[in-house]
Amino acid sequence: MMNLQATMKTATLAMVLQAALLAGSQAQRGPEVPLMRPEEAEVVQRQTLEFFDAIRPASRDAVASTVWVWADTGRGGKRPVALGTVIGDGTRALTKWSEIAMAVGPIQVVGGDGTTAKATVLGVYQDEDLAVLSLEGARYRAVGIGNLVAPKLGSFLIAASPDDTPVSVGVVAVEARSLREKDQAFLGVRPNPKHEGKGVMILGIEESSGAAGAGLRENDIILTLGERPVNSLIEMRTALTAYGPGDRVAIRYLRDGKEATVEAELKEKSENFPQFPNDRLRQMERMGTSLSLVRGGFPSAIQTDMQLERDHCGGPVVDLDGKFAGIAIARADRTRSFIIPAKAVAELLAKDPVAPDVAQEALAQRDAERQQVGQAVPPGGQPPQRAIPVPPKRAENLRRHLEDMERLMDRMRTEMEGIEE
Repeated sequence: MMNLQATMKTATLAMVLQAALLAGSQAQRGPEVPLMRPEEAEVVQRQTLEFFDAIRPASRDAVASTVWVWADTGRGGKRPVALGTVIGDGTRALTKWSEIAMAVGPIQVVGGDGTTAKATVLGVYQDEDLAVLSLEGARYRAVGIGNLVAPKLGSFLIAASPDDTPVSVGVVAVEARSLREKDQAFLGVRPNPKHEGKGVMILGIEESSGAAGAGLRENDIILTLGERPVNSLIEMRTALTAYGPGDRVAIRYLRDGKEATVEAELKEKSENFPQFPNDRLRQMERMGTSLSLVRGGFPSAIQTDMQLERDHCGGPVVDLDGKFAGIAIARADRTRSFIIPAKAVAELLAKDPVAPDVAQEALAQRDAERQQVGQAVPPGGQPPQRAIPVPPKRAENLRRHLEDMERLMDRMRTEMEGIEE
C-alpha cells in the first residue's frame, strides 16, 4: 500500500510539474506573456504558485546548502554573479569559476537567512569551470554528496536557490556525457544554413568521414538521425550529442525527390573541417537569453531544458526525492542548460584543483582566442593566427570588455544578414 501511494504521489507530482513548468519558468523571468487576457493571467499565476508549492519540499534540504556569490566583475558594482554549493564541513563552496575569475576586490557569499561570509578562491577545476571557495565568518550546511543520484532520461530536476524558491526546474534531455570535442561524434557534413523547408541540406562533406563512407553527397537533405527528425542546425547538433565516436547511426535522407536510408559510422571530430556555419545559429541560440561565458567542453554533463539565468549557475540540483544530482554549471542556449553530475562532483573533490593564478591565465588566453575572427580554415586558405598570450595585468580589462564586444558582434551579424536577405 505504501509503495502504491508513493508511486501515485510521484506520478501526480510529475503531472503537476509538466502542466506548470512553462508557467513557472515565465514567472521567474518576469515578462508577461503577450496578448494574455486577465483571466488567463490569473490561471497562470495560480498554477505557478501551485507548481512551486509542490516542488519546495523536494528542494528544501538543498536550500540551506545554497548561497549567493557576490562580486564586482565590472558589470555594475558588487552584485550576485553566481550561486554556490556548500561542501565539506560547511566552510567551503563550489561556484562557477568564469563568473568570478576577474572579480575586483573581495568576494562574499550570502545564505538565504542573510548570513554572510568572506570568500577566498582556493583553487579551480578548470575543465568543469568550478572554483573552490574558502568561507570565513560563517558556517553553512553542506550538501549531501553521499546522497547522490544519476538521473535518467526524462527525469525531473530542480535547481535550488537560497531563498526557498527554486531558480528553475527541467527535464533530463540527454544523460551524462562528455562535451569535449575529442569525445563528440562527428558525421562530417557541413549544413547549408540558407536551406528552407524540411530537413538539413548538406553543403559539404569531409573526405574519409562517416558521411562520405555512407555515400552521402552535397545537396542531399538529411531528414532523421536515428529516430530523431532534424529540421534545423540546432536539432542536428543536438541529435549528434546522443552518440559518440565509433557509434553507428541510421540516416534517412532525400535525394532528387526520393527518400533513402543509410548507416554511417561516426568518428572523432577533424580539426581541419570547418564548423557549422554559426552566425545565424548563434542568434537562434541566444534569442534574448543571457548565456554563460563558459558553456561547453565539460568532461561530463547532463543536458536539461532548464531555463537557467547566467547568474543562477553554480548551485546544487536535486531530483524529486531531494537527492543531490549535481551542480548547475551553464546556460548553453535558449533550450539547453548543463549540469555537472553528482558522481563527477564527488570524483573532483578527491583531486587537487589548480592554483587560481594558473586558471586565471588560462581563462584570459581562452577569452583572447574567442576574439579572433574566422576560426575555421577556408578551403585553400591559411590557418587562423593564434592569439598572443595576454599578460596577467591585462586580463581584467580583457574580460571586462569581452561581453560588450560579443553583444556588438551579434548585433552586427544580425544587421548584415538582414541586408543580404
